[in-house]
Amino acid sequence: MNHRFLLLIVLSVVVPLAPAAPAAAPAPRIGLVLAGGGAKGAAHIGVLKVLEELHIPIHAIAGTSMGSLVGGAYAAGMTATELEQRVTQVDWDVLFDDDPPRPVWPMRRKEASLTPTWNFTVGVRDWQLQLPKGALAGQQVQLFFNDLVREVEMIHDFDALPIPFRAVATDLEHGTLAVFARGSLPMAMRASMAVPGIFAPVEWEQHLYVDGGLVRNVPVDVARAMGVDALIVVTLGSGLLPRQRLNNILGVTEQMIAILTEQNVDTSLRQLDPRCDVLIEPDLGDIGAGDFARAAEAIQTGIVAARRAAPQLARYRLSAAAYATWRQAHARPAASPLPVTKVRIVGLEQVNAGIFADLQTIHSTQPFDRARLAADLQALYGRGDFERLSYRFTPDDERGSTLVIDALEKRWGPGYLSFGLDLLSDNQGDSRLGLRSTYDQTWVNSWGAEWRNLLTLGNAPQVSSSFYQPLALDHPMFVVAEVDYVLQPTSVFVNDQRLARYDVSRHQLGLDVGTTLGAGEWRAGVFGRQTTTDLDTGSAVLTEESRTAIGLHGRLVYDTLDSAGAPRSGQRLTLDTHAPLRALGSTRDYRRAKLTATAAHSIGAHTLAARMTLGSGFGSELPYDEQFALGGFLQLSGYANEQFRGNDVAFAALSYYRQIASLPPPLGRGLYAGASLEMGWLSASQITLQSGMNTELTPAATRLGSSLFLGSDTWVGPAYLGIGFAESGAHTLYLLIGQP
Repeated sequence: MNHRFLLLIVLSVVVPLAPAAPAAAPAPRIGLVLAGGGAKGAAHIGVLKVLEELHIPIHAIAGTSMGSLVGGAYAAGMTATELEQRVTQVDWDVLFDDDPPRPVWPMRRKEASLTPTWNFTVGVRDWQLQLPKGALAGQQVQLFFNDLVREVEMIHDFDALPIPFRAVATDLEHGTLAVFARGSLPMAMRASMAVPGIFAPVEWEQHLYVDGGLVRNVPVDVARAMGVDALIVVTLGSGLLPRQRLNNILGVTEQMIAILTEQNVDTSLRQLDPRCDVLIEPDLGDIGAGDFARAAEAIQTGIVAARRAAPQLARYRLSAAAYATWRQAHARPAASPLPVTKVRIVGLEQVNAGIFADLQTIHSTQPFDRARLAADLQALYGRGDFERLSYRFTPDDERGSTLVIDALEKRWGPGYLSFGLDLLSDNQGDSRLGLRSTYDQTWVNSWGAEWRNLLTLGNAPQVSSSFYQPLALDHPMFVVAEVDYVLQPTSVFVNDQRLARYDVSRHQLGLDVGTTLGAGEWRAGVFGRQTTTDLDTGSAVLTEESRTAIGLHGRLVYDTLDSAGAPRSGQRLTLDTHAPLRALGSTRDYRRAKLTATAAHSIGAHTLAARMTLGSGFGSELPYDEQFALGGFLQLSGYANEQFRGNDVAFAALSYYRQIASLPPPLGRGLYAGASLEMGWLSASQITLQSGMNTELTPAATRLGSSLFLGSDTWVGPAYLGIGFAESGAHTLYLLIGQP
C-alpha cells in the first residue's frame, strides 16, 4: 500500500479526536441601576461620564425618580456630556412653575390677578369640596421630558430603545411596584418622579402613579430581570433629615417618605453579588433633594465616586475600538418623527374641544414645530382648566403619525374657591384689613361662560358677582353682566389734617359688550349706581347724601406685565371713562376719564419700573369720593393714604428694585429691595359743605414723594414694608399685604 495513502487514512481518524480549542467567553451584559433622590440624582451623570471614559458598555438601565430621568435620557441615546449640559443649563425654578408666563394668560385671568388670592385653590365638584392632588402638577416638567427624549418618541417598546430601559413607579391605589417597559417614555419618566405632596400623581391608563422610591428606590431586581450578568448600582445616600428640620408638617412628611424609602433600599442592596456587582455611592455632603441649582456640584460627586470604583469596574472595560463600535450601535437616532397627518385630543370631559381647533389645524397642515406646539399647549394651560397637557405620537401609517394631546382636566374643578388677605396700614391713622374669598365657576355652558364672585369682609367690605358670556367659543366678542356692592372708607383732609372719615357705599349694576384684542381688551356699556355718603368720625364737612348715577362707560386695557404685584417686564395700559347722564336718571351730569400706564424692564436682578396717571373731569365738578386721589405708598409716599383729591391729576413715578432672594415655586417669585421717586399734580379740591357753600380743601399744587421698601411676590400675594418721605420732611411707615 502506498505510504502516502496510509498516512492520509491515519490523519482522517486521529485529527477529529483531538480536543477543539476553547472559544472566547462572551462579554458580560452590564445593567445600570440608578436610584432616586431628587436633585442629588444629578450625580448619576457624573458616574456616566466616568463609565464612558473607562469604555464600559451599558446593556440595560433601570431607574427610579431622578434616576429615571437620567436613565431614560441615556437609554434614548444621549451622551453623558449632553445630559450634563441640559441638566445644568435648564432653569429649574421655571421648570417647577406650572403656570406659563403671565403675558400669555387670557385677559380674564390677567384681570382677576389684580385682586390677589393665595396660590391655593379648593375645588368644588358635584357640590363637594375637592383639594388639589399636589403642590405642582408638573406641566413644565412633562414638556421638558418630551423634548429631552424627542428622537425616540415613536418607540413604545422600551426594549427597542438604543439601550433597553425600565422606569419604576408606585401604583398609588394598590401600593404596589409598577415597572414601565412600554408606552410613552416621557410619561413613564414623569410618573416615576411624582413625589407625593410635591407633584400631583400621574393619572395614566386608569391608574394613579407616584414616585417609585416608595417601593423600590434602588431597583436591583428590576434590572436583574432584564437578563444582565452584572450590575453597576448607584445610590445617593440616606435621605433622612436631621432633628432640627423635623419641626413642621413639611419636614415630618418628608421624613416619613424618607423612612419608607430607606427600608426598601436596604432590602435591594442585600441582593447585590459582590463577585460581579459594583456599588457606587457618591458623597453628596449637604446637597439636598431640592437643591437643583447645585446640579453641577452633584455631578462632580458622581465623577469622584465612580473613579474611586474604577479598579472594580476595570473588569468590564472594552478596548477603544470595541467601545466605539458599541457606542455607535447604541447612539441616539437621528430620525425625526413621521409627518403629523392628524391631531387627536383625548381626555376632555367638560372643556369644549373647540378651544384646540387652531392647534389641530396648525399642527396637521404645517411641518411639525415642537417649540410652537409647546408654546400652544402652555397658552391653553394658562386658561386654568387643566391639570396636565402633554403630547405623544402614534404611528398612523408608513407615511405619517398622529399627534395625540392628552388633556387632563383639573379633577377639583370646574368650580374654584380661593382666599386672600388685604392689609394696609400706615402711621397716619389709616388701617384697612380685609379677608377675601372668591368663587369662580368655569364652563357654565359649552361656549365657555364663567361666573365669578367676590366676598371681602373687613372695614372695606365688598360683594360682587359677574357673568361672562362669549358670543361664541371661537369669537373674541363677549357680554358681561355685573352686580357690585362696596363700602369704602374715605377721609377728608385740609392740608395735613384729617377732619373726618366717611363711609361711602355704592350699589352698582352694569352690562357691557366687549372684545379681546390680543393682549388687550375693550368693553363698553351702561351702568347704574347708587352712592350713599355717611359720616363715620370727625367733623361733618361733607354733605351726607344719596345720589344716583346712570350712564355710559368704557374701558380699554393692554397688559403684558409678567406679574401684577412686582413686575419685572412688560407694560400695562388702562383707559377708564364713565359719564352719568341726567337724561337717563342721574342726579347730575359729569364726565370722568383716567389713563394709567406701567412699564417695567429688568437686567439681571435689577428692575426699573415707570408709572404714569392722567385723569380729568373735563371741567366738571366731580363728587368728592370720585375725585382723583394721591397720597400713600408709591402714590406720593410720605403722605397719608388718599390725602389729596382733585378734579384733574397728573402723576409720574420711577421705581428701582433689586431681587435679593428667589423663592422656589409654588412659594413665590422673589424678595426685593427698592426705592422710588414720585411727583404728582392735582387741581384744587372743591367740596360743597352741609351749609351749601363751596370751599377749597387743598390748593392746586405739584408735590413730591419718595420711598425705600422691601417687597415680595409670594403665594399669598404681593407684600411691602416701606418708609415714605414727603417733601416737607414728614415720613410715613407702610405695611401692605395683597395690594398690587
